[in-house]
Amino acid sequence: MASETKDRILDVAERLFADRGYPATSLRDITAEAAVNLASVNYHFGAKESLLAALLERRFAPLNRRRLELLDEIEVEVGAGRPAVEEVLRAFLAPPFEMQQKWGASGRTFLRLVGRLHAETNDEHRATYLRHFEEVRRRFTSALHRALPHLEATDVHWRMMFLMGSMAFAMVEGLTPRPGGPPPRDPDEVLDALLCFAAAGVAAPSPARVPIDAGRPDRPGFVVGEEAPAARGR
Repeated sequence: MASETKDRILDVAERLFADRGYPATSLRDITAEAAVNLASVNYHFGAKESLLAALLERRFAPLNRRRLELLDEIEVEVGAGRPAVEEVLRAFLAPPFEMQQKWGASGRTFLRLVGRLHAETNDEHRATYLRHFEEVRRRFTSALHRALPHLEATDVHWRMMFLMGSMAFAMVEGLTPRPGGPPPRDPDEVLDALLCFAAAGVAAPSPARVPIDAGRPDRPGFVVGEEAPAARGR
């Protein structure tokens, strides 16, 4: 019974936070929807911030565990060698899509919540969200650096941030139905497109070696990868 009450509170909180946003949802809103008293929320979770942390933990813990299992398998297979970029990226990107299909409608609700957390500017809430990715971010950044030794550590760090952002946006925009909008795309199609995009972006040359005005129409013949005219004249 206690477990059922706890799960019901989490389900309602997840939906209300996704629909209204975290700041606009009170504990009384949650207790009314979940048909429980405030003492039940306090008993299971304590403060509202702890409730948010608990519902993030419920979703992210199995997801990140699966990511690390896949990465462990890759690292055991390659030993001291270099892992393939595409395999590392798939280990990071595929589990969220697999879990979303497993969760069904509740997974789509959680995606909307993730979108809210990315959009809302409260640093404390953002920190609560990002804490769940600390080990995963560290392990995958290290693996990508091994796979891409031509990049500086700073480049790999930033590309890991870009990867996390593009993944969240692709899932929210591609898999979440919107009133009057196009139907959600097939998760496997979104994943394949994201993998193709991410592999090219993560492995691209350092920005210092790609002129920012490369390919401009007023610079005929100046293409990506070509040395800038000023550099050729030195």
